Amino acid sequence: MSVHHYLLFFAPVFLTMIAVEVFVGRKRGLALYSRGETTASIAIALGQRLLALFPLSLVGFITLSAYENRLFEIPSDAWWYIPLLFVLMEFAYYWFHRLSHGVRWLWATHSVHHSIEEMNILASYRFGWTGRISMGGLIYAPLALLGFPPAHYLAMLAVNLMYQSWLHTDLIGKLGPLEGIVNTPSAHRVHHAKNADYLDRNHGGVLMVFDRLFGTYQAERDHVPVEYGLVTPSGSKNPLRIAFHEWGSMLKDLRRHRPAAWPGLLFGPPGWAPDGQARTSADIRREYRNSLGAPDANLAIAPSVQPAE
Repeated sequence: MSVHHYLLFFAPVFLTMIAVEVFVGRKRGLALYSRGETTASIAIALGQRLLALFPLSLVGFITLSAYENRLFEIPSDAWWYIPLLFVLMEFAYYWFHRLSHGVRWLWATHSVHHSIEEMNILASYRFGWTGRISMGGLIYAPLALLGFPPAHYLAMLAVNLMYQSWLHTDLIGKLGPLEGIVNTPSAHRVHHAKNADYLDRNHGGVLMVFDRLFGTYQAERDHVPVEYGLVTPSGSKNPLRIAFHEWGSMLKDLRRHRPAAWPGLLFGPPGWAPDGQARTSADIRREYRNSLGAPDANLAIAPSVQPAE
């Protein structure tokens, strides 16, 4: 069973949240759902649902093999079992999420989630279709090797993703003392932003603990509106183009450069190029801060900075 099967049980709550968001948005005079983005999100979600009907995957085979050769027998009835699994899943999810932004091969799938240029709860189900190719799920395989049954940690991952669904909204402001401790709509708006100093921040699922520990936490600034979407957008609302846009760009780069550069183009950060002409999110952030005359400053954010094509 994949994590998407677990998410089906959450569908009634998910649809109710969308209905409430639309109702409250209209009451406030806000248009939260544009036709093009909404249609694309629904089509991408349906495509993901169809793909989930085919259970075979290399990640699944490796995960089951890891569990069959597990290092420990962990008692699932112990009082500490669920808290321990929660913390370990949160740690694994943080690195899955961070690497999905920092490794282009993984970003080719994850970029679909960030392609939407508005923030609403429906966006939380905009998953990429090519996870079985990018195989980012291998990041969770050590949990199976430790002795956690895959069904258990996939259920915990589903809970993690269900929690994140309500974070995709512009309707909820900052939540006071919770900011910087747990993931909030404000923190997740930062994560979805293409503003220069917001790029690749706030990777946690439920908690912001590991973002603080590893230096990737960034609070939303009240005076700067978030700009959503990709730094280099697909330029289309066609779900097929959205789903395969980054893979197509990656293939074009491979054709343009010699094989010696291919490892960097495939597994380096998005935006990397051997000739130094393109820019990664770290380059964009550094250039912006240098423009302020304070490379290490944590100051105001530029509306957006586009990388070189």
